[in-house]
Amino acid sequence: MGDGGTTALSREPDTAREQYLLSVAGPLVNLWIGGVAAVVWQQAADGTIPHEIGLRLAAANALLAAYNLLPGLPLDGGQILRAGVWAATGDKITGLKVAGYGGLVTAAGTALLALSESRNGGDYGLFTLLIAVFIALQAQQALRAANIARRLPHVVAGDLARPAYLIGEDLPLAEALRRAAVGGRTAVIYGSSDRPDHVLSEVLLAQVPVQRRPWVPLSSVVRPALALDAQLAGEELLDALRRDGPREHVVMNGTELIGVLRTADVAAALNRSGAEHPVASGA
Repeated sequence: MGDGGTTALSREPDTAREQYLLSVAGPLVNLWIGGVAAVVWQQAADGTIPHEIGLRLAAANALLAAYNLLPGLPLDGGQILRAGVWAATGDKITGLKVAGYGGLVTAAGTALLALSESRNGGDYGLFTLLIAVFIALQAQQALRAANIARRLPHVVAGDLARPAYLIGEDLPLAEALRRAAVGGRTAVIYGSSDRPDHVLSEVLLAQVPVQRRPWVPLSSVVRPALALDAQLAGEELLDALRRDGPREHVVMNGTELIGVLRTADVAAALNRSGAEHPVASGA
């Protein structure tokens, strides 16, 4: 089990059944430990250390299992709810959203319990409130992940590529940027349309003060071009970006140069609020 009684997953399950089986593991472990502890409690003599330890372990694991089965993420009960909705609707993302909202409800109920505990002079009010905050944050993260997953198939490399200004000579950096700006371009490629060898690096550019740019050659702030197919989308696009790291990519449609794709533009498209599908970065 992971921290807080939730089952830790190293990867996302492929089916609702697998999601369910992984989720019930945590509560079953709690119930098994609690059952063993209850046997020790029953068999040990009153007032002995085994008797006290068995009682406390049995009670703690029973309480943890019950709370962990509440239907809200990140608790295992939320994962079970997610699996059930996924199985009923055939939509994994809908299951994630429903369980995420369940987590917010669970967090609200836990917060009310914390306030009640504090008003009655209990010792665990603050601790319970911290649990509520943790659950709320994790539930919000799940909802955000669901929104991103819904947009992901519509993120296409060609749609987000920035139109680039092609420069075939090693101009001063300031002049290259000026020409790109005049042409309404926000990216610079050093090479030719049929052989875009290098692309201007935003990281290297940021390291050059504006006043020095007239004396800095363009070739000193470019990186070798990494090409992406314009039709690359969704998980395949993210896999390519993860493989190459946070840098600029030249987007090609066959032999046709489309533009330059920046990792930050993909992240912005996925995180854009209020839009069902990402929109192109524009000309």
